[in-house]
Amino acid sequence: MEIKLCGVGGQGLGFAGRILGEAAIESGLHAAMTTSYGVESRGGMSTSDVIIDKDTIHFPEVRKPDVLLIMAEKGLKANLNGVHADTLVIFDPGTVTEEINSPGKKQPFHFLKMALKEFNNREAATIIGIGALVKITGVISQKDMVNAMKRCLPEKAHKHNLKAFQLGFDLP
Repeated sequence: MEIKLCGVGGQGLGFAGRILGEAAIESGLHAAMTTSYGVESRGGMSTSDVIIDKDTIHFPEVRKPDVLLIMAEKGLKANLNGVHADTLVIFDPGTVTEEINSPGKKQPFHFLKMALKEFNNREAATIIGIGALVKITGVISQKDMVNAMKRCLPEKAHKHNLKAFQLGFDLP
């Protein structure tokens, strides 16, 4: 499965991609992850490509995404390359107001609104989005995601991030 996460720097997309990859490996699958950032450390375009497969992965970048998670409008058009009729396009209509002119099945969720309501911060939105992505695709089990998050996060961040993941997982 080819997954592309896109948005802006500071949204935690690289970390989210890493967690997906770690959970896939915990599941006994192969995973490859790459990240790309604009020249700005925050606010510039950011992407994270994650490929999960039962077989060896020979090329680490997403060419034809099975899932595209769009967390911000910036970079939207640049990340629509390769989107096909079967691509699941998950997005936040509160942060992506431009019409998404591409094939694929569109699935809107208000991740940012949920993050602000539940946590009073924007950073949780991406983890909420990852929760929804995992639930919809079934590519990784909830248990393996939780274990990967616990391994990759400092203990003080467990409660907040696990709650954010669960909120997203409970959406669809």
